[in-house]
Amino acid sequence: MRLRIVKVMIALGVAGATALRGGIAITNLPSFKPFLGIAYSPFRGNESPNYGTYPTVDDITQDITNNLVFLASEIATYSMDGTQSNIPSLCNAYNLPCYPCAFVSSSDPTDNSNEISALIAVGNQNFPTTRGLIVGTESLLNGYDVNALISDIKFVRAATHTNVPVGTRDVATDFISYPALVAVCDFIQSDIHPYWAEKSESDALAYTIQQWQMLTNQFPGVRVEIGETGWPTGGTNAYWNNGQVVPSVANQGKYLSEFVPVANSMGIEYFIFDFRDELWKVQAGNGTIETNWGLYDAGYNKKQSLVDFQQNGFVLRMMSGDAHTANILVPTFAANPYSLLGTTNLLVNPWVPISTFIGAGGTNQTVISVPDSGSQSNWFYRAAQNF
Repeated sequence: MRLRIVKVMIALGVAGATALRGGIAITNLPSFKPFLGIAYSPFRGNESPNYGTYPTVDDITQDITNNLVFLASEIATYSMDGTQSNIPSLCNAYNLPCYPCAFVSSSDPTDNSNEISALIAVGNQNFPTTRGLIVGTESLLNGYDVNALISDIKFVRAATHTNVPVGTRDVATDFISYPALVAVCDFIQSDIHPYWAEKSESDALAYTIQQWQMLTNQFPGVRVEIGETGWPTGGTNAYWNNGQVVPSVANQGKYLSEFVPVANSMGIEYFIFDFRDELWKVQAGNGTIETNWGLYDAGYNKKQSLVDFQQNGFVLRMMSGDAHTANILVPTFAANPYSLLGTTNLLVNPWVPISTFIGAGGTNQTVISVPDSGSQSNWFYRAAQNF
C-alpha cells in the first residue's frame, strides 16, 4: 500500500462515527494539548464579581468539560468568591490540575478572610489535582501591604499543614522589590505582559523570556512560573496611543505561535491569559482593552488566532503496513477526542471523514489502523482534535 500522510490539523467539529482500534504504551512524550496552562475566570455575558452575579456551577462544568480539559494541561483561577469556590473540586472530578486563588485586597478585610478560608478548605481537601494555592493576584500592584500578604501566605501554609505548595501571583517588579515575599513562597507566578510594557509584537517574545529569566536568576532555587501572558485582540486603550503596540487577532496568533514552543522547550510553566473575553472588565475604567484577551470571544466562539494556532506542530507518522492495513501514529492526549480524515487530492478534493477515535490512555500517541479497501491506498490522511 502507498498510504500518504500529511500534517495533523485541528478540526472545529466532530467528524465521522466509526471507532478505530489502536493504542500503544509509549511514555515520557510531550503533551499534545495546545497549551500547558490557561488562566481561567468563569464570568459570562453581563456577569460580574463587582455586582455579585456569578456563573452557575453547570456553566463552569461546561467550560471545563467542553473546552479546558482539551485546551490545557492545567488552569489557574482568580478568586474563591461565589461559585468560583467550586472550581477546584470540579477540576478534581474531571482530572484537570488547578491552581486555585484567593483574591485579597486592601478594600475589604472581611472579603479577604472569606477568600482565605475557602482556599484553606480546598487545601485541606487534598485533591490530587490541586497543584498549588495562590494567595493574592496582583495584590501588591493594587496597593495591598506586603507584610499583610506575607502573613496571609504563612497563615495558609500553617492551616493546610504544608499539604500543598503556597505562593502568590504578581508582576515581576514587585517580586524584585520584595525578596522577603519570595522567601516565604513555595512558588511565584509572575504576570508578564509585553503589551502593557509597550513592546511591539516583534519584541514581545524576547521581553517575556527576559522577564522570566531575570526572576529565575534573581531567585535561584525558587519555582518561577508565568502566571499570565498573552496579547489582546481588540479594544481601546486608556493608557497610551502607541502605534507599534496593536491589539489584534493576528498579533495574538503571532504571539501564541512564538511564545508557546519556546516556553515548552525551556520548561517554563505558564498560563495563557485568558480563556474567554470578559465584558465586565470594561468597568475597571481602562478602556475596553481588558475585555479582549480571550482565546474565545464573549459569545463562546473560537477566535481565528486560536484556530490558526491549533493547526501547527502536529505530525503523523507511518508505523507499519502491509497489503491490507496501514498503522498510523497520531500525536494525541489521553482521552481527548479526534477524527481521522482523508482525501485523494490535496489541491482539489475535500477532506472526507474516515472515523473518530479517543486518545489512548497512558501515552501521548495513538496508533490508528486504516484498512485498505482497494481505493484508499493512495489517500492522504490528517487527524483533527475535536472540541
